[in-house]
Amino acid sequence: MSVVQYYPGYSQQQVHYNLIVRIIDSITSANPAVVTTTENHEYVTGMDVRFQIPLSFGMRQLNNITAQVTVIDDVSFSINVNTTSMQPFAYPSPLPNAFDNPVVIPNNSGILVPPTPLPFGNQTSFEGTEFNNGIS
Repeated sequence: MSVVQYYPGYSQQQVHYNLIVRIIDSITSANPAVVTTTENHEYVTGMDVRFQIPLSFGMRQLNNITAQVTVIDDVSFSINVNTTSMQPFAYPSPLPNAFDNPVVIPNNSGILVPPTPLPFGNQTSFEGTEFNNGIS
C-alpha cells in the first residue's frame, strides 16, 4: 500500500511519480519486451509496473504481472519480461464502441518527488474548486 504525504499549499498530484497511469500504444513480442505509451510516461528506470489489458487487445498473459522498467525514451521503455510466446498485442479493428484502454500502472515503487507549489500561496489544495481564503 502506498502512502501519500500531503503538503499544505502544494499540489498533491506531483507528490509521487508512481501515481502516473499511461495508455499503451504498443508492446513488442520480444525479450525484453518494449512498451510504447501514447504520451510521455514520466517513468524512471527501476520502477515496477503492472498491466491491465482488455481481452480484445491480446497479450492478456501480461495482465497483473509485475515488471521492472528500463527507460528508452519519453514514450518507450523495456520490461524484464519475455513476451515472445505470448499472444501479440494489437488494437482491435474496428474498435468496439465502448472499450477500456490498455494501461500500464506503476506499483508503489515510484520515486518520491518534491511537490510543486500551488498557484496561490495560501491555497491548500486543488480539490474541488480552486480557493483562495474562501474566495473562488
